[in-house]
Amino acid sequence: MTVVDMRNFFTDCQVHLIEISESKIYYAEQKEEEGHESLFLLEYDRETKTERIVANYILSNPSYRRHYFGFEREIVMVMEKGDEQAWVLRVDKQTGEEKNMAQIHFIGDLADCKALDAEHILFFTVPNNEHAHLFEEYQSLTGFPQIVYLYDLKTERYYYLKDPRFCYATGSQILLYQHEDEPWLLLMMPFGTEQEKEMFYENRASLDYEVSDHVWTCPLQGFLEDVGQGREVCMTLLFQSGTDGLLRYAGMDEQNLYFRARHFPSEDQRICMVNRNTLQKDVAVMLNLLEEDEPANFLIDTTGGQVYRITQHGDQCNIEGVLNSRVKGAYAADLGDFIACVEDRFLIARYVLSDDSDSFEFNFIFDLLTQEKQSFESRCAVSRDTVVLY
Repeated sequence: MTVVDMRNFFTDCQVHLIEISESKIYYAEQKEEEGHESLFLLEYDRETKTERIVANYILSNPSYRRHYFGFEREIVMVMEKGDEQAWVLRVDKQTGEEKNMAQIHFIGDLADCKALDAEHILFFTVPNNEHAHLFEEYQSLTGFPQIVYLYDLKTERYYYLKDPRFCYATGSQILLYQHEDEPWLLLMMPFGTEQEKEMFYENRASLDYEVSDHVWTCPLQGFLEDVGQGREVCMTLLFQSGTDGLLRYAGMDEQNLYFRARHFPSEDQRICMVNRNTLQKDVAVMLNLLEEDEPANFLIDTTGGQVYRITQHGDQCNIEGVLNSRVKGAYAADLGDFIACVEDRFLIARYVLSDDSDSFEFNFIFDLLTQEKQSFESRCAVSRDTVVLY
C-alpha cells in the first residue's frame, strides 16, 4: 500500500483530485495569494515523490464551479455557475499548453456536464426564465425535460442529441471503459432511487405501466458518429429490470463490469458481471443471507468491483471479502464506518464529526497484520493500492 499525503498544513486551500494512475496523481488546488484567488493544476510523481505545476491561473470569479476530467494527455476543465454559459479549458499535461479555451452559450441553464474524451463534452441544460418560450416549444416537440448538447472542442461545433435515452439521463449515469482496447460508453438508466423503485413495486397493483431499469453500451466512436449525423444511437442492451426488480451499477475491474440485481418478491440479491471484451454475462456472487446466518450488511466498492460482508460483534466490526477480495478481519467499531480495503490487509474506516456550523472528517488505516492503526484528519480517496489524503 502507498499512502500519498497531499494535505497542505501551511496554506488554507481547496484540493480537488482529478486522476490517480499508477505513476502520477493529478489534482487542482485553489488558494488565496497576494489578495487574489489562484488555481493550480498540479502533478505528483509517485516514483520521485515530487510535485510539479502543470498550469496556474488567477480566478477573476472564484464562485464558478469547476468540473475536472483527466485523460491520457490532457486535463479538461469546465467552469460554470449554473446559467446559460460555461467556459471550457483543455490543458496539455506535459507542457501546460492551453489547447482550447472557449466560452459556450446554451439554451437554458446548465445542470450537468460529462467529458467523454479530451475533445468531446456532453452538456445538459434545463428550462430558465430567459429561454422559457424556446424550451416550451422544444418540449412540446420532443417531450424531453432537458436539452443535451455534444460539444466538439476541436471543431467548436454543437450537436443536439435526439436519443431519448440520453435526454432523460445525467452525466453521472454515463461511464467510459475499455472494450478490446477501444473506448466504449456505458449508459445506466435506473428508475429513481432504490427506495422509490421499491415503493412502486409495493404499489404495483395501482400502476397501469411498467417502471424499468436499463443498462446500455456502445462504442464511443459509434456514439459520436450517430450524434453527428442526427441519428438515434445504436446501442446494445446489457440488462433490464422491470417493476419487480432493481438494477444498479456495482463497479468494474480490468476484466468485468459489475451490477447489483435485486428481485423484490423473493428478496434474491446478487452481483452480475459482464466481460468487458466479450459482453458475456454471468453471476459473480450471491448476496443472500441464510436463516442460520447472523445479520449482516454488504459494502460494494464501485471503484474496483469488490464486495464485503460486514457483521458487528459488540464493539468490533468484522469484514469478510466475498468478491474480488479474500480479506477476513476485524477492527474497533468506534473507528467509524468501513469504506475500503487495500491489498486484503489494510482496512480503511471513516468517522465524521459535525455540528450546525462545521464538519470534521477523520480517516483511519488499520493494519490487520500488525494490528497498528493510523489516524488522519483529512479527506481520503482510495484507488487500488493507493490511499490519497487531501
